[in-house]
Amino acid sequence: MKYLLVFSFFLHHSGGYRFTRDYPEVDLMQVRLAPWPINLQRVIYYTDTCYAIQFRDQSAMNSVTYKTMDLETIGQLKYFKEGLLSLKKGSDGDIAEFRNYSIKKVYKKKGDAWYILSYDGAVTNFQEAQANRMIYIINDLIASQH
Repeated sequence: MKYLLVFSFFLHHSGGYRFTRDYPEVDLMQVRLAPWPINLQRVIYYTDTCYAIQFRDQSAMNSVTYKTMDLETIGQLKYFKEGLLSLKKGSDGDIAEFRNYSIKKVYKKKGDAWYILSYDGAVTNFQEAQANRMIYIINDLIASQH
């Protein structure tokens, strides 16, 4: 028991606490507002910057559950944008699959396409106008990097 206390004290003071620390998150854009919000965020961790897409899980109807899909580099954010662009040009049922998430184009009615984002068991959908907003802000972020 004594060793367990010493170990937990050592873990706390050796940097194990950093896993619970909150880092600054900057909302770059609210793609969609409540009740099913989607936010594009910049997360600053010391000298590193990563990006995230936070959304309310639409598969959890009895509770409010948010998922944060981390995109660790501007390159991963660019791949997300390229996936959206290729789906816009594609046909219904096309899927852009990535390492840990996928985007599917599911329905087109009178010019408005719908997309389903699946990540870690969570699902959200959005329309083409919202996809266009994400593409626009990602293009601005990529341009500001050069």
